[in-house]
Amino acid sequence: MSPQMLPFAAYLDAGYKIALFLHIIAVVVALGPTFGYGVFFSVLPKYPRAAPALIEGMRRVDRYLVNPGMIVLLIAGIVLLADSSVGGSNLWGGSDFFVVWGFIAIIALFGIQHGFFGPRMAQLQEFADRDLKSGDTFSDEFEESSKLIAQVGAATGILIVLTVFFMVYKPFM
Repeated sequence: MSPQMLPFAAYLDAGYKIALFLHIIAVVVALGPTFGYGVFFSVLPKYPRAAPALIEGMRRVDRYLVNPGMIVLLIAGIVLLADSSVGGSNLWGGSDFFVVWGFIAIIALFGIQHGFFGPRMAQLQEFADRDLKSGDTFSDEFEESSKLIAQVGAATGILIVLTVFFMVYKPFM
């Protein structure tokens, strides 16, 4: 293999390809469903009695897809970085912009998921259960909490889209 092709040998390695596959699948499985949450929230004013079920469904997606998927995403990303080294020549380095951005993004996503969305969705479900005992309308608390979740969700979606862009495009390389 020519010296110019040596850095790309890692990219052709089966282990690298498997880690890349797991990394991409983890993004799709863990983060893809979250883009649909806004659609679910948009139907709540028309079908308020569905709120507890929809919110519980989103919480289960978080518990069984988002959280474990983000762990797989992080581990596969670390494996990709480690496996990109062949004979002392690195395909990607830990200081490359897209790698640094990726680590910052996944740490931020873990923080947002566990520090904001998890507790807020649990609270929102409590509000919905409480509010629907007295009728088909939501309290101001529910509406304000729902609006805040939607705003943070939109910002989180932008973070995810930017991260995917940086991972694919690899600017500054």
